[in-house]
Amino acid sequence: MNILCINTCLKQSYVSLIVNDTFYENVGEGNIQHSITLMQQIDDIMIKANIDKSQLDYIAVCVGTGSFTGIRIGIAVAKGLANALNLKIIPIDTLSLIAYNTLSDCQLCVMKGVADEYFVGFIENNKVESMRLMKEDELKKIIDKSTKICSCDNIANELNCEIEVINIPKMNKIVLDNLDKAINSTDVKPMYLRLSQAEMQKGHKL
Repeated sequence: MNILCINTCLKQSYVSLIVNDTFYENVGEGNIQHSITLMQQIDDIMIKANIDKSQLDYIAVCVGTGSFTGIRIGIAVAKGLANALNLKIIPIDTLSLIAYNTLSDCQLCVMKGVADEYFVGFIENNKVESMRLMKEDELKKIIDKSTKICSCDNIANELNCEIEVINIPKMNKIVLDNLDKAINSTDVKPMYLRLSQAEMQKGHKL
């Protein structure tokens, strides 16, 4: 089974490829736009694995939360490839992805948002069961130094607690565990926990 995995929700564009029992990955530079690097990353990893796009069985993509532009780029590329190859897409949310890469039994998965905002996933039975956008003061009220938190950001000093940091979460395990969640490309939707600044100024609501 061959699965192409795409994540452009975080600072570094990430592409991985599952080829039966072999796993390949390609991590982009953090200071380069995803739109510039992503297609080349995909081409490079296909060459490294010595397979053609026509041999893919699924495409997996992170649908958010995270960078607005990054979410749109990743989904657009995944949909374009899926439509061209007549494949289904496995949508993965970013907080669950981070939680899947933890080494401990975390209670919360936290991503830094804009200003003093945080994307927070509440973990039960090793899975993110619910998500909220929280202000820093609100988040600090529900945690203490014993709270086990995982994140892709170095936010230990901000929250005054220990954080298990997963800088570049791998997609292979969560994707293989969610093959039954594959859907048609037309059904893939971005996951936003907050509005963009422009949308807020126009008075839009989630």
